[in-house]
Amino acid sequence: MLFCTPGDGRRNLKQVTDHQEECLNILQEECAEVIQAASKIKRFGVVGKNTNTVLTNLENLEMELGDVLALVDMVTNAGLGVTKEGIEKARINKMERLARFMHTWGDSSGV
Repeated sequence: MLFCTPGDGRRNLKQVTDHQEECLNILQEECAEVIQAASKIKRFGVVGKNTNTVLTNLENLEMELGDVLALVDMVTNAGLGVTKEGIEKARINKMERLARFMHTWGDSSGV
């Protein structure tokens, strides 16, 4: 059984400013839109179009990825402690792991 001293959990409830929270909320929304765009490509192909837009599924994915990158910039500038160096280190680490475990890595990884 884990015991906490009184108040340990309470002080961690709100450690972000309203601006930081808003940036994180919008980042979550944009990540969800990337998931949806990727799903549309898997279901309907890259040249397919949603009836509500003039963009192809590929163009929509590019747009949503751009939105995520914009939010990454906002989060790094929001004072949360997220740094471009930390993100780059994590990106490189991820690429190394993918190279070892991704079954189709050599097909078109571009790396």
